[in-house]
Amino acid sequence: MLFLPTKLSSILKAVVSIGFLFVIGCNNSKQLSGEGVVTDEHFERKTLYVDLGNAIKPVTHVASGALYGVVENIPTNIDALVAPLNPSSYVQPALSGEGAQQPYGSAIAVSKRLWKVTKAKVAIRLADVHPGWPYQWSGWNNWEKKVREVITAKQRSGRTNYYGYEIWNEPKGTWQAQNGNFLTTVWKPTYDLLRKLDPLSKIIGPSSAYYAESQMEEFLRFCKANDCMPDIVSWHQLQGSQTIANNITNYRALENRLQITPRLISINEYSHDNHIFEGAPGVAVPFIAKFERHGVDTANISWWFPALPGRLGSLITADGARNGGWWLYKWYGDMSGEMVATTPPNEASDGLDGFASLDMKNQRANIIVGGNFLGIADVKISGIPTSFADRIRVKVEHVTWSSKESPVKGTVVDSDSGYSIQSGTLTVPVKMTNPLWGYRISLSPEDSH
Repeated sequence: MLFLPTKLSSILKAVVSIGFLFVIGCNNSKQLSGEGVVTDEHFERKTLYVDLGNAIKPVTHVASGALYGVVENIPTNIDALVAPLNPSSYVQPALSGEGAQQPYGSAIAVSKRLWKVTKAKVAIRLADVHPGWPYQWSGWNNWEKKVREVITAKQRSGRTNYYGYEIWNEPKGTWQAQNGNFLTTVWKPTYDLLRKLDPLSKIIGPSSAYYAESQMEEFLRFCKANDCMPDIVSWHQLQGSQTIANNITNYRALENRLQITPRLISINEYSHDNHIFEGAPGVAVPFIAKFERHGVDTANISWWFPALPGRLGSLITADGARNGGWWLYKWYGDMSGEMVATTPPNEASDGLDGFASLDMKNQRANIIVGGNFLGIADVKISGIPTSFADRIRVKVEHVTWSSKESPVKGTVVDSDSGYSIQSGTLTVPVKMTNPLWGYRISLSPEDSH
């Protein structure tokens, strides 16, 4: 990995504290000042391909959610801080407060805050009814009582902005062997209880801490044999973005081999493996791009510190100000129409990547670029609609980021000018001077302005 693996985190803290960031490569290093200035001799040149003529799915803002990203009173202003991001989902504890794992942020309360303000759906993490880590299992009778309580509260709310029930979280690490076999003690009987009491709701699992083929196969074989297959298959992606494509491809092959009808996929926690970089625009872009390209249904930025709740996955500072990550996800939230195909230099890396949308109704295309890369990104755009005519307006912007706690007032326009296009193609060079920043290219017909 290029974004400073965990073993280098102590070095990073020292380096960042004096205003410099070193990006460590396999055979070289590049130094950035706190202002993101780098000399030209350090620059590489790589190509990102964008095909506006190849729609892959409707825009749904797949990766705009967060784990415990909203609580009862934070963020204070849902309309100003949450709604502009167009979030797809949030993962919240089934219960919170005394006796539960989390002190705040219960799914039912958060569902109420989000209702009719955003399109976001709330995933209910049932395991969080237990205290402790690993969870302190207190037997089936107590578990069943609490699960029934959650189901009743959900149904009485009268709201429909629920994503589903996540039965457990990271079972390989949080389920204790002395409690019995996880699949027969918890998964199957809880699945049956949910199907009986709330049959139309979706069930989510196994919510593994990471993707491992052997663990997933064991789980799927059991579910198939015992009629308890989840509607949504989930795992965490906390080891960086470079394994996303391989993990999803492996999972789909496993479904095919076991003759399982394809499930929706939810990456219910994602982050760089060093939480310092959580929410940084340049780190987020490869995650989002890969989730969009590979058909993930929802994905949620992780949450790390109980003392700092309701930060939308580190997109706002501790005192509620927007940081650079918020503006990157605002760009994402602004996307409409169809997501279109993008091809990075290397799918199995956290390097240069991007995701793009085309809105034919409003005659707008947006391309968001980032990744662990310093240099010139030649963004080669094809399939530009004929309705854009021969002259288009191209605006290039960037957003800065130095830490989770650094407020950013807005984005910066680098250029805004007209371009002539030929045969529906155009190459836009983007000078990427900091691997933690994000960049956006906006295209529209020139005569529309």
